[in-house]
Amino acid sequence: MSAAVVVLGGGPAGDVAALRGAQLGADVVLIERAELGGTCLNWGCIPTKSLLAGADLLRKIRNASDYGIMVPEPTIDFTRMMARKEEVVLKMRSGVEAACKRKQVRVVRESGVIEGDEVVAGGERFGFDHLVVCVGTAASGLPGIDMEHPRVVTSDGILHLKKIPKRLLVIGGGVIGCEFASLFAPLGSQVTVVEVLPQILAGVEPRIVTQFRKLVALQGITFHTERKVETVDYRKASLTAHLDDGTAIAADLLLVSVGRRPETAGIGLEDAGVKLTEHGHVEVDDQLRTANPKIWAAGDCVGGLQLAHLASAEAARAVENALGHNVMAMDRTVVPSCIYTHPEIAMIGLNSETAKAAGHEVKVGQARFLGNGKALGEGEPDGVAQLYTEAATGLLLGATVMGVHAVEIIQEVGVAIADGLTTDELGSIIHAHPTVSEDIMDAAQQAAGVAPYLS
Repeated sequence: MSAAVVVLGGGPAGDVAALRGAQLGADVVLIERAELGGTCLNWGCIPTKSLLAGADLLRKIRNASDYGIMVPEPTIDFTRMMARKEEVVLKMRSGVEAACKRKQVRVVRESGVIEGDEVVAGGERFGFDHLVVCVGTAASGLPGIDMEHPRVVTSDGILHLKKIPKRLLVIGGGVIGCEFASLFAPLGSQVTVVEVLPQILAGVEPRIVTQFRKLVALQGITFHTERKVETVDYRKASLTAHLDDGTAIAADLLLVSVGRRPETAGIGLEDAGVKLTEHGHVEVDDQLRTANPKIWAAGDCVGGLQLAHLASAEAARAVENALGHNVMAMDRTVVPSCIYTHPEIAMIGLNSETAKAAGHEVKVGQARFLGNGKALGEGEPDGVAQLYTEAATGLLLGATVMGVHAVEIIQEVGVAIADGLTTDELGSIIHAHPTVSEDIMDAAQQAAGVAPYLS
């Protein structure tokens, strides 16, 4: 008899858990109260990247004269941009729905609550041998801010705007805040970002962030670091935020981008014996099993890096472990993190600071995009690839890449780290010319002291 698997939540974790469980022969029910694909597909990764693609195209059109192509100043049809975003989302969501149908995964579009060895949803009870909790997160509000005011939005609400704000204030200089700043600045918004920490994009190599800030300042984005909003004066069509240093910032729209909270409350987890952290994340062991041996969890709701690809990998591992297939601990050693700003930033493994904190003597290999023929040809000379290595052995520890196509070329460093390559070995692999990814080879050769142009 097939094992009964119930998956609670249909985002990047839940979809994969359900589909992988069905592949392994389980009888799977997927319970999702909203839309399949979750935050990433419907309100996060996919719609924002669709809009950012439009912003990047706009930049290229405005710089067309550099290539000898003369075009007038383009007109922005924001309504069409938003409609295209929805078309992309619908196409992706339809793909998930079709996959569930092919794999005979029953999809129940209701809220689910755990009661004993069952999940109650839509008046039905679904018994399980294994339950995989993938309920994800929701955008957090900010104490002291009127989150119900029409001029205040989170990352969800900003995706439903009807027009481009003339003045956008972003509270929170993390990944999401910086991505929206990078989206609206070329659309004509006057963008101001307020960050309470000393550095925007916390966790990114500080030297890279310093260069990034200089580049985006040229795009008209203003940053206030080590500052917080103390009070806000609200009006019908605008507002004014007052910072703790006395600065007043007028805006037509306030985006609160200060993180996300797990959606774990009120679904019966604690009554089922599942332990939650003080922040509401599900506690799991290294195999993603909770304190209840029949309940597993994966994705953003377990805490750590909130990345769709990590959530999917965790979900596959959780359901495989639950069904006794290739049982092993979850390995998070090599997980790429990508920031879709302009320029892009991508990271994997350790950086110079985290490597030193882990006890490594670090050597940095570096190659700048200014010397890369493909980047220059594309009109994107601003960027750098940095590899972090163990000084004594040359073993690759991590990388940070800023510049055009960074989110694409970071993958090869992940493969190299997973395979235990040294910089000498990575640098000896012939890369195609001209490509932006050559800078990975150049940085590796520079670290090894053999780069013809750089060493």
